[in-house]
Amino acid sequence: MKKYILLIFIMMIVPFQAYAQVGINTTSPNSKSALDIVSKDKNTGTLLTRLTTAQRNAITGLAATEDGLTIYNTDEKCYNYYQATNATWLSLCGTYKPAVYTVDCSKIKVFGTYTQGTSLNVNNYITMPVTVATAGTYHIIAKTTNGYYFEKTGVFPNAGTFTISLSGSGAPSAGPQTDTISFEYDGTIDTSCTSVTVAVSGSQISYGITCGSAVVNGTYNAQTVLDYNTNTVTIPLSNVDTGGQVTIISSSNNGVNFTDTETITTGSTSITLHGSGTPTSAGVFTYTFTTNGANSQTCTFSVTFDTTKGTFADPADRCLDIYNLGKRTDGEYWIKTGSADVTPIKTYCDMTHGGYTLLWSYSEKTAYTGGGLYGTANSMYIGANSGAVALSANSPQNVVTTAAGVMNYTNYRIPLTAMQNSKSATLGDYRVQITNNPTNMNDSWGNGNFFNAKPTTGYDYIANVASTCEHPIVPTTGKIFGYVYDARTNNATYNNVATAGRVCPYINSGYTSHWDAGGRIAGTITAPDGTSINASSFNNLFGFFGEVEGNHLFGKCTTDDNSFATQTCSYTSLRPHSFNSGEGRYLQWFVK
Repeated sequence: MKKYILLIFIMMIVPFQAYAQVGINTTSPNSKSALDIVSKDKNTGTLLTRLTTAQRNAITGLAATEDGLTIYNTDEKCYNYYQATNATWLSLCGTYKPAVYTVDCSKIKVFGTYTQGTSLNVNNYITMPVTVATAGTYHIIAKTTNGYYFEKTGVFPNAGTFTISLSGSGAPSAGPQTDTISFEYDGTIDTSCTSVTVAVSGSQISYGITCGSAVVNGTYNAQTVLDYNTNTVTIPLSNVDTGGQVTIISSSNNGVNFTDTETITTGSTSITLHGSGTPTSAGVFTYTFTTNGANSQTCTFSVTFDTTKGTFADPADRCLDIYNLGKRTDGEYWIKTGSADVTPIKTYCDMTHGGYTLLWSYSEKTAYTGGGLYGTANSMYIGANSGAVALSANSPQNVVTTAAGVMNYTNYRIPLTAMQNSKSATLGDYRVQITNNPTNMNDSWGNGNFFNAKPTTGYDYIANVASTCEHPIVPTTGKIFGYVYDARTNNATYNNVATAGRVCPYINSGYTSHWDAGGRIAGTITAPDGTSINASSFNNLFGFFGEVEGNHLFGKCTTDDNSFATQTCSYTSLRPHSFNSGEGRYLQWFVK
């Protein structure tokens, strides 16, 4: 050992040049090694300088002449060597710091074909040029939102320009479409590189459908969100030649659409579309979709949406509200007893003419048998002595308040609170008709004998305000015996002939609720059977009967249900028509 110490001492104090190999514990050092150390007992090793990372980095003045300088890094538990080319320390254990590099987005290229439902393979990859400033590790991932991506992890050994390939994985879940790729470098998203896209074609599965046999499942109500599992449409398959993934998105209508993503095989018999969204209206709405894959088909199906509004459990304020939800079917619905009373009562909704609420309905027989509400018994007289007939009076008749209750159209009237709540505005929009069929809003007699009126002042039929012909005009249009009566101005016309003045609406007056058109129509008119009738007899229309009346409008003057031979008669001579089991015609008031 002493000779080793002496040798080292001499080497330290005496400058010299050695041209041969140095050997320790050997007289024949390896010719390829400048220093060959041999351990005699084989139980010893060689220790190089041991430094922490901070101590290593504190070494200053490193240059090309120190290329290969080696230390043992006690933090990394590994040997480090200095690489002069990149002026950096590298690890002999294979661990590197993240590289510093940039990517030229404009030169990125995408290779391969991309098909919905088909997994990517070796032909699906991305190439990108990379300029490396500092060697080290890298992890690059190119992402899509369509079920597939590209990725590459590696080490840049030195600075310079490289072209790397990112391998594709996954399978496009939708198509045909164009996907935009986003790039992420070692966890950092490249926000500037957004121009690289991939064109995905539709699935190459091949199947056929039987569109005409589509079955709509579940209950559909306006304002009720669809349930994915119950609001479905089953589409039978006519054939499946090649199985694969079905992807369908229908058109959107009424706030909803129907979609399907499922895998079918040659043994599949149907596909199921699932509804989503919240329907805005009731009614029938159509939806269209096109199948994916080869031999695509376009299919259209219809869904009927109802509404709970207007049911016993969910009464509406008025028929117009149900109409505005899209309900277009005439019929019996439930409304509230009043604005402060949600107790449901049943009424009839005239959707044909825009959502009118039935206020009152009575037959000729009811008016004739009379007494009390309807005036003198055995007479059509209804007038000043029966003020309860006025719409502003609270005179409910046979109101239906139970779910199983049946409406009696021969004598039915809702409470005044319900009448007032049935208006959508302060001044109501009224329709009154004389009809053969009280539940058919397309009845030919009803459509030929009606008035529509919307007061433009405070003289409203339901309000407790009296009116006479001296009050401002109430714009009125309608028909009498099928001829148009237009009284929207003071110069009314009937059958395109100017009358002697406007129609006179009596509102809650001594004459109760009716229009006085008689005496204002000059000349004669032709009745449905061809008989000429003096138009001035139309003096008490749609409510008050107490003067000479026209034959067959409401009640008849003869025993004949059809002949107009007797043109007019006194109210004391009017009798109910014999049809409708002796009830005759019906007079009905509506409002919206």
